[in-house]
Amino acid sequence: MLTVLTAGFTTASCTNEDPSTPTPSSAPDNAATPSLTFEEAYQKLPMDGTERLPITWDLAGAPDTAVVLAARRSLAYEYWIGQSTEWAPVIAIGRYFYTDRHYEKFLAPFATTTSDNPRTGPVWSKVMGVEQSSTDQATVTFCTDLGYWHDTKDTDFTVREKRGTIQSYVMENVESGDGERHWLADRVLDPDADREAKYGKACTAWARHKP
Repeated sequence: MLTVLTAGFTTASCTNEDPSTPTPSSAPDNAATPSLTFEEAYQKLPMDGTERLPITWDLAGAPDTAVVLAARRSLAYEYWIGQSTEWAPVIAIGRYFYTDRHYEKFLAPFATTTSDNPRTGPVWSKVMGVEQSSTDQATVTFCTDLGYWHDTKDTDFTVREKRGTIQSYVMENVESGDGERHWLADRVLDPDADREAKYGKACTAWARHKP
């Protein structure tokens, strides 16, 4: 997902490989689907990040509609994994933020992964825009300031020169196991080269935060 996590394991279309990505373990056969409600899963998600990796949101770019909120949950979920040492409890509720197709391909293989080099922050994320392609599909684009985001083992860390990254979530409004329709992320474009021309300059100017 995102360069965030490890950059290696999410993006369906365009994520760069990251040499620090933990090696995935084989997912257990017939892994049980979590028995939470969507609301219970949302309550478990640290939307504003964690002590190790806090997230500050700038929502001035678009109203916090259902699809934008769902995309923000998916982004927060990825950073939650990135700062974790034990991925199993986080991966287990990924179905509440991603479509089954994305979950099986990009999350399930990491169900037993551990990391001794989690990521740390802080990060800032701004909603840049929403493109509605159909009633049941939309792309939500963020600018995320990763200036202070790094591996915990990086003892020589300095603030990144290239801080802002354009990342987009292709959201699908699908019927889920509870019989209701929910917006779920189906693809993660990180970085989103196609929208760099539109949002890149503004993202670079915005991504200048200090803790």
